[in-house]
Amino acid sequence: MFKRKLLCLQHHSPDSIDIKDEKAFRALVVWLEDQKIRHYKIEDRTELRAMSSPHWTDGTLNKYLSDLGYPFDRGNRIAVVDWLLGYAVKAEYAENAEQLTKAAESLASAAAADQGKDSKTPLQGGRRLDPESEEFKAGVSQLAKMFQLPSHADHVLLFKAIGILIEERLSPEAIAKAQQETKGQTFKSGDLIPLSKVELGFTVSDPVLNDAAKVLRLLHVAELRNLQTKINEIIVAVQKLTANPKTDQRLGKVGV
Repeated sequence: MFKRKLLCLQHHSPDSIDIKDEKAFRALVVWLEDQKIRHYKIEDRTELRAMSSPHWTDGTLNKYLSDLGYPFDRGNRIAVVDWLLGYAVKAEYAENAEQLTKAAESLASAAAADQGKDSKTPLQGGRRLDPESEEFKAGVSQLAKMFQLPSHADHVLLFKAIGILIEERLSPEAIAKAQQETKGQTFKSGDLIPLSKVELGFTVSDPVLNDAAKVLRLLHVAELRNLQTKINEIIVAVQKLTANPKTDQRLGKVGV
């Protein structure tokens, strides 16, 4: 519950503090005052350090909380510990405000620089591609049309979808799988169509992208044909059942 604040305060055992244990609770309060809060002078901490005193909780602790200005129920140990830890964190920051502020500014600058680097994808020649540029958006839109993907308001998400499509259809693994599936099959001369004679339906200036789009379109058509074949097989199977129904003549009756 208090691990993050204890880690921030560099406590020696942030994972093993049990405030239900009276000895551990008192030791934590004394540690916070000695190491972090330091509200009392060293010579005035004697009563607080006398943790075995029978009047420590009702007398010493109540006075200490009053001196710090604790505003909540003192019978709620969780609230007491949480408030003291927060007080200690504020005291720690106040003591090292300038150093901590410089460290925070340095981290913020480094994070901003990293974000700026990550927002652009490195290309060949040292160039970087800005995903928010109009050139990138236009390129994504052109690729989506080429692969017959529906448009999307988020161009980055659409670009990821294009990448998944290419990986599934044109990756070395996908090509090897397709070759394995067609291994041993024989084709007639009329079954092979030159890619140059395949109609894409639209033109692309880049011939490599143009051929890739044709391949993807042919694969899509092949999948549709396979789906249609399976649907036809199901229809035929159903028709066999409905066209030649079997009857049990023993259940029939003649006359009344």
